[in-house]
Amino acid sequence: MVEAFLKAAVWGTPDRTLRELDERRPAVGEFELCTCFRFDGAPYELAERSLRLYAKEVLPVLKSAGAPAAAAAR
Repeated sequence: MVEAFLKAAVWGTPDRTLRELDERRPAVGEFELCTCFRFDGAPYELAERSLRLYAKEVLPVLKSAGAPAAAAAR
């Protein structure tokens, strides 16, 4: 069960996260990502560091790539 969850979830370093998202896009098209930075009682400080790293390293790349569906909805 854990192995299946880890295969389905996008997690890891910013580079790994971006790579995983790029690999999925051809199969599923444009999609919205639902993120969670705190699992199973992880310390809040760790979740906050993860969130800040994601905001600094991943979000700018995603925004620069553009999201046609999100832009059309605005």
